[in-house]
Amino acid sequence: MKLLTLALASTVSGAATIFKGRGYGTYYYDIKKVQACGTDFSNQNKGYVECSFTQPLSLNQMNTNYVVAMSNTQLKGNLDKYCGKRVVVTVNGKKSPLPLFIGDGCERCAGGKPNGPWNPIGAPGLDFSYSVLSELSPQACFAGHIDLSWEIVDETLYHFNTTL
Repeated sequence: MKLLTLALASTVSGAATIFKGRGYGTYYYDIKKVQACGTDFSNQNKGYVECSFTQPLSLNQMNTNYVVAMSNTQLKGNLDKYCGKRVVVTVNGKKSPLPLFIGDGCERCAGGKPNGPWNPIGAPGLDFSYSVLSELSPQACFAGHIDLSWEIVDETLYHFNTTL
């Protein structure tokens, strides 16, 4: 389980798109800023990521703010397809160069409709670290969520062992 050289990931790749969507971005953890936006992320950081299927691996152990959570119903049956793959996020027409990758599942991200209103119980989208969401939009703390679109591309940024 190694994070590949982030310098290679700093440019948007020409890799094939595996999945794309649009919806809402929220935050659920932060390794660097354990307390931010009135939230203590200590407990969330101890949680195991869904892509660590064969060996429990917490967000703290991964020690990166670039883990992204996607719809857990979509991820569950397709760990090999999505885990560790690069996520290219677009906010207000601007693609982010951050080396984001799929590593976890998100229950909220599996509900709602892409054109539907924000619903904290179920709305399509992705979950990020607070630091990343704040970099994507300065309104992250105030609003709690941001509008975005994304592409998951066939470029591995983190190697998870997803086989039994």
